[in-house]
Amino acid sequence: MSTDASRHTTLDGLFRARAEHHPERVALVDVAGDRRTWTYRAWNDRVARRAAELTRLRLGEGDRVVVRLPGSPGLFEEVLALARIGAVPVVVPPGVPEPVTRAVSRFTEGADPADGDGLALLQCAGDEVGVPRLVPLDHAGLVRTVRERATVLGLDDEADAADESDKSDAGFNAGEGVVHLVARPELTVGVPGLLDWLAVLCAGGRLVLGAGGDPDSAFRVVAGEGVTHTVLPAPLAVRWTSAAALTAYDLGSLRTLVVSGGGFEERVARRVAPAFGCALRQVFGGAEGIVCGSRPQDGTEAAVTGGMRAVSAGHQLRVVDQQGRDVPPGAEGQLLGRGPGPERRYWRSPEHDARHFTADGFHRTGALARTTDAGLVVVVRGPQPSTAVRSTAVRVVRGVPAAADRAPRSHPSESYPSEGKAELTPPMFPYVMPTPAMLPADQTGWALDAARAALVVLNLQNRFVRTLEKEAAPVTELLAHTRRLIETARAAGVPVIHSVPAGVRRAGGRGPVPYARLVDPATGTDAEGFAAQAEPRTGDTVLTSRKYSAFARTRLDGRLRELERDQVVILGVHARAGVLMTAADAWAQDLEAFVVADAVADVSAGHHEFALEWVADTCGTVIATDRVAAAFGVGHTAAEAV
Repeated sequence: MSTDASRHTTLDGLFRARAEHHPERVALVDVAGDRRTWTYRAWNDRVARRAAELTRLRLGEGDRVVVRLPGSPGLFEEVLALARIGAVPVVVPPGVPEPVTRAVSRFTEGADPADGDGLALLQCAGDEVGVPRLVPLDHAGLVRTVRERATVLGLDDEADAADESDKSDAGFNAGEGVVHLVARPELTVGVPGLLDWLAVLCAGGRLVLGAGGDPDSAFRVVAGEGVTHTVLPAPLAVRWTSAAALTAYDLGSLRTLVVSGGGFEERVARRVAPAFGCALRQVFGGAEGIVCGSRPQDGTEAAVTGGMRAVSAGHQLRVVDQQGRDVPPGAEGQLLGRGPGPERRYWRSPEHDARHFTADGFHRTGALARTTDAGLVVVVRGPQPSTAVRSTAVRVVRGVPAAADRAPRSHPSESYPSEGKAELTPPMFPYVMPTPAMLPADQTGWALDAARAALVVLNLQNRFVRTLEKEAAPVTELLAHTRRLIETARAAGVPVIHSVPAGVRRAGGRGPVPYARLVDPATGTDAEGFAAQAEPRTGDTVLTSRKYSAFARTRLDGRLRELERDQVVILGVHARAGVLMTAADAWAQDLEAFVVADAVADVSAGHHEFALEWVADTCGTVIATDRVAAAFGVGHTAAEAV
């Protein structure tokens, strides 16, 4: 942004400086409903009032507060007010499921207060079950990132174009004349979201809120508000470019279109300038930070072909093969990026660090890219988003809205369709098993008793385990916890009962075929065998089921009566099918069901999460491996601490 901006070391300092220097300049426009506008003075006053309210709620320095809002006035009010009192906004995408929001809240509130020292912002980077992936930014890192994003958005170009008389205040004038459209407020907060929008405000620009992503409604706002800049994901940019050739709206005010996420086809990129009459920029990054972007000095051709450089001199990029070796120019590989700050790691999440970062601090972005002879990076295909976020109305309590709708999930490999040839695939990152602090609250009051319990192990055959491995489930943890529970159960005299489905058959009439869609037919000659960690032994019971539930058309209920057991501890696969239905049938037969949260798995984190929440809400207790082991006579381990 400017040398002037370097005097300010916090987000609040940057924003206050803009409000003091340009109090009457319009800061925000909300076009939803009755059009409303706020000057920088008015918005600064609103932030001050909200900061006072938060202080009365006894929030202050270092407190972590979850904020789950779309790109609306409330989002900016909450984030800036929290920054003003020294609290840490924990920004969660508005479209993630409510259980994830609760998990983030428990995770951040339960942390050591010292873990908040120096923090300015935490951003949720995923919606997996288990330990949240939170990207930390300290005050210096947040200010640096805001400045970098101003450059990426082309705000510095506006400062460069200012009159010589204005350049003494270039830092405050960088955003002069910039009208930035938040085109899809329902998009996940992150890239290109909150930090881009804060960059506009801290540069003295104007944010226009309340426009949807549909070209017709957005073009009306572009024309009516004189929008000069906006950021779009590649699929939406394609729609806009096609629609611009036919629209009756005057789009002449638009000066810069930024396309994010990679994979913007060159044939479409070449139509941007004729369609809009504006400059094109491409950027790539995630909640972990902007990685690279196109630069004006590289020319128009680089922008349309997707040629990008590291976002700053402190950033490094690598394109590597699946063994982590750098590939030559022109060859496709996995894109790695490393920034200069503490965002090289997630906040208090070594499990995620091991999966998403290399040993030397490079982030595995999940994108495929190649380098050019000129040293530019071209993102061939970006990572598949984990959720398709729905627009949803939200109600805020201390900045945390009520539950949002569950969004449909997609498999990571769906963004890399087969083209009839062998090709490098991006890494698949297993979701992380939930920890005790992440589990839904118990509503039953049941106490697990080794003298009353039986251990029910579902479907741990090689054909299912190998399918889960391909789907990037946490199979290693599943099998390790399974082995531990079986061994402790046997040592404590707890009966072990294995349930396996009958062979998968074609649909014969009523309903879906159990497990037919959950198993890979090409799993090898030992597909029907048990995983080594769950191999039955003499004295165990093995039952064959023909439905998802281990109780359906089996003698499980009778076997439990013979053993005089009225509690079932359920583990295995698949969480949303066999585990869930077995727990429900146990409850229907007046048995107490305990589902072991970190000893079950499914083809996606969403399925796993759904099963745990449903069981806890309706029919059973969700429990951790350590708690079961303790009940069976083995002490707690350090793993129970979060």
